[in-house]
Amino acid sequence: MKKLPKCKLALLIAVVMMIVSMVGASLVQSSGGRVNISEVRWINSKGYAMAGLLLVPATATAEQPAPAVVCCHGFLNNKEMQDLNYVELARRGYVVLSCDMPSHGDSDIGHSAGDMMNSVQEAVSFLCGINYIDNKQIGVTGHSFGSFSCSFAAQADVEGHIAAVLVNSMNPIYTVGNGPEATFANIYGSRNVGVIAGLYDEFAFNEVDAEGKDMKKPDYIHSANAQSFLYFGQDPAGLEERTHDTVYTDTVDGKECFRVIYTPDITHPWSHFSRESLRDTIAFFQKAIPAPNPIDPQNIVWPWKVFFNVLGLLGMAIFIASIAIVLLGTKPFEILKAEKEPEPIEVKDRNSRIWFWISLLICALYGAFSYVPVMQLANSANFSPTTLGQSAVWGISVWSIGCALVAIICMLIGRFAISKEKNALAGYLKLSGKKALKTIELAVVVCFLTYLWVFIADYLFHVDFRIWTLAAKAFTSRIFVISIPYMLLLCVFYITNSVAVNCFNFNTIGGKKWVNLLILALANVIPCAIVVMIQYFTFRSTGFLYWSANQTHLMVVWLYPLFGMLPASAVISRAIFRKTGNPYLGGIINAVIIALMACANTCTFM
Repeated sequence: MKKLPKCKLALLIAVVMMIVSMVGASLVQSSGGRVNISEVRWINSKGYAMAGLLLVPATATAEQPAPAVVCCHGFLNNKEMQDLNYVELARRGYVVLSCDMPSHGDSDIGHSAGDMMNSVQEAVSFLCGINYIDNKQIGVTGHSFGSFSCSFAAQADVEGHIAAVLVNSMNPIYTVGNGPEATFANIYGSRNVGVIAGLYDEFAFNEVDAEGKDMKKPDYIHSANAQSFLYFGQDPAGLEERTHDTVYTDTVDGKECFRVIYTPDITHPWSHFSRESLRDTIAFFQKAIPAPNPIDPQNIVWPWKVFFNVLGLLGMAIFIASIAIVLLGTKPFEILKAEKEPEPIEVKDRNSRIWFWISLLICALYGAFSYVPVMQLANSANFSPTTLGQSAVWGISVWSIGCALVAIICMLIGRFAISKEKNALAGYLKLSGKKALKTIELAVVVCFLTYLWVFIADYLFHVDFRIWTLAAKAFTSRIFVISIPYMLLLCVFYITNSVAVNCFNFNTIGGKKWVNLLILALANVIPCAIVVMIQYFTFRSTGFLYWSANQTHLMVVWLYPLFGMLPASAVISRAIFRKTGNPYLGGIINAVIIALMACANTCTFM
């Protein structure tokens, strides 16, 4: 039996991984087929089309209406980020609607943050028109900005549809009035209300003590606001202090209800990926609105969905490199196949060895310490329309171009001022016009075939490939158009990075090829690691963030997906370079794929 070539075997494995991912994640998400999942769209009161995932357990019928829960993501996220909540709540018999706010996911693009505020209220109105839902037993929960929308919905709910509100990673509303005239109040009425207040939440729960000094985040529970909330809007002065993770009941308007503040040891974005947060969410809703199918909060299957999602993401990465290599064997692209595999540069010169490490250090330090200033200069935390629609991706793109320019300078210095040895790999920088055109064509084909699997996962199974904030999800045609300028901008960085990884730093330092690749893959992510470590070591040790003013804490969080993207880009570009001797192909593919991933997973204002 003829042995399958390695590249085709890798391609086969990648396809199998993605198919298993889709099927497995779908089975977990649908509780083995007992929950029907569909994508829904409706027009809200402002005229925007909103999108959502609707999960309907088989037990929900017109004859026996079920309670429902609306899940709402936060700013710069999408409905799939609520998967831990909607998987487990639907499994317990709740009908669940996870919505995309306007300007996010598959919903219409709005003009400002104000267009997002009534998202939960609109989702509740949509559910109230469905006959298998008990429209007096609707719960709402949201993360971050989604929690603002939940509180807004509770205030606007004069019909009494909302029975429970769980505010996650954001302050509830404590007072009425503004400034010195503000007074403590219970704006939630007789609804059951809970708060998930992570001990190290970077964004919310900023309180001051009696002397007006900033309190450490873990001390939030001792604040007057938190105590007033637990006392149903009373001024807590002189009252016995109440504590976290304890349910407090009272009678409001003749109805018994409760308040609770959960304090898991998590950060703001980690609530999307936290067993503790999920456990508290389940416990809250099962107490606030009895579940048709109650299951212990500790009994969760969502981690299996994470496993299958990650399997698909890894399969997608393998597919990118292997399909590019396999297509080199076809007639349209055989011109791009290298006659022989490029070998690493043998470095004997001491100065070249030293410069290898110094140049990596220079690039890492520039990337780390320029990040926040460049992001601020680019006005990347903009909550209003921008030229290219997505201020966060714009900021990252500007920063990456600066990093690319520093890398180019380092390569030129090494080439002409430091190294006395001939760099044979530099010869691969030259491409004929025909090869350049074929390079672009092959990059387009690879990206199209890769995202075809993402759309199959979305259309047939209502899942995507993701781990936490790093996600490959389907997108609308509008998002594709918006992503095109970012593809071009990111090409500057990812082509430069591929040239550095494969033509200047592909050498014998480390002894083996894989060691060299490991060094360079890790070097790619060191700037992000430096920024994140400074931020969170400071936070953990002092209770205060290193960067917090002018949305800089938000900018630090945007680095999380790059911990996967940047090392993977080095591996993918090296795999393709070894078969093509072409540093541009991998760079273009990485830029296009990452632009699509970034633009599909953030906020757009036009």
